[in-house]
Amino acid sequence: MTTLRATVRRAAADPAEEEPGTCLNGDATLQSTAAALAGRLRTLSATVMHLEARTSIQNALDGALTAPLGKMTSRNSLLAEVLSVVTGRPVTVEDAFGNIHAAAGTKSARPYPRSSAADRSRTEQLWRASGLPVQEPRRLVSLVLPDRDLLGAMCLLENGLPYTADDVFALQYATRLLQVEMSHRRSMAQLELKLGRDLVHELVSGMDQETATMRAEALGYDVRGPQHVLVAQWQPPRTDDTVTVALRRTLRELQIPALVSVHADITVAVVTGEPLDTELFVVAARTLRSATGAVGIGGPSSDLTQLPRSYEEALRALHIRVHSTEPYGLTRYDQLGIYRILDMPGSETDLAGYVEEWLGALLSNDDRRGSDLVHTLAQYLDHGGNYDVTAASLAIHRSTLRYRLRSISQITGFELGDPETRLNLHVATRAWRLRSARSRRGH
Repeated sequence: MTTLRATVRRAAADPAEEEPGTCLNGDATLQSTAAALAGRLRTLSATVMHLEARTSIQNALDGALTAPLGKMTSRNSLLAEVLSVVTGRPVTVEDAFGNIHAAAGTKSARPYPRSSAADRSRTEQLWRASGLPVQEPRRLVSLVLPDRDLLGAMCLLENGLPYTADDVFALQYATRLLQVEMSHRRSMAQLELKLGRDLVHELVSGMDQETATMRAEALGYDVRGPQHVLVAQWQPPRTDDTVTVALRRTLRELQIPALVSVHADITVAVVTGEPLDTELFVVAARTLRSATGAVGIGGPSSDLTQLPRSYEEALRALHIRVHSTEPYGLTRYDQLGIYRILDMPGSETDLAGYVEEWLGALLSNDDRRGSDLVHTLAQYLDHGGNYDVTAASLAIHRSTLRYRLRSISQITGFELGDPETRLNLHVATRAWRLRSARSRRGH
């Protein structure tokens, strides 16, 4: 502009070439042009500064997806920390149910009350209508909603200052990054669940070593070495994946490598190492907040070809536990004792004759009179002949139990005090219980 003004002045100094007043008009025009250009430069400078600020925010948040976690527990926690630094505000990350999974810059784990289902639904409606963060009490909420399913939310908390345009931009950009992270994790979880379910089914059905090894390695599981098959069932039967999820968490908590799946209402797991103890049932029951379940564990399999056998043994252990006097708990196949003989496939004919020999008269009496003396005898023998415990298990008085036992001796003609007689009756009652359970299942 200085050079331009000097040129105009030199031109104006030559009266032969310029009309009077031309210099004055030209100078005014230049001043007007200079003012307009200065205004445009100020606008451009402000725009550049604005874009540089936004770029700085983007670069800082992008780095949260690739930077080492360090002391952070998750990628979401690191993203919340960076957003808190960028905006100077506390930040929380919620799941789809309003639970806080990550927080930064807050003085407490729960800096605001958990929103109700109705409030979350209202926020979702407002978000869908505008596509902009929703102002809630004490926070600005941006939803992670890639499609129809809500995955979570990122919240920018109040700090006494009004929200700026850069705050809103940073929140929206961080939410898009959070959406990528959450969508990826959900996709991986769904893929792992699908592949894991298919693989477990094929392992317990029988598959070749090479294919099984490659597919298991893709899921981070080593199928080489000793394996056991575990089956679990809770009452009432669950039609969703709650037992599967709980068992997977239990095995992870106990640091036991496993592949877990579900078939109908039974959860199936292939686990590494030695047979598990009752701690597994205790932890699973605590996770499910219910102890009304049973777990069966098959014998060891030194290679993949033996997994189908371990699976059948686990099912038998589960079946016997469910139909025992204590239907809830954990049973290992190698602890079944005489039940391993009684529940052998193909032994139904021999068992039927054995049960008829020792319990036939008593069963006929129960059918004819509608009594329950066989069950009374089974409880009495299962509790080692203890009157008090047996009476309590049957919810009857001791005198009533004595009367029933006298009737049993009279009907059968057996002396209940004879050790060999007691052994045969005990075996017969257990066989009767298994046959009854099969009949009910078949019916």
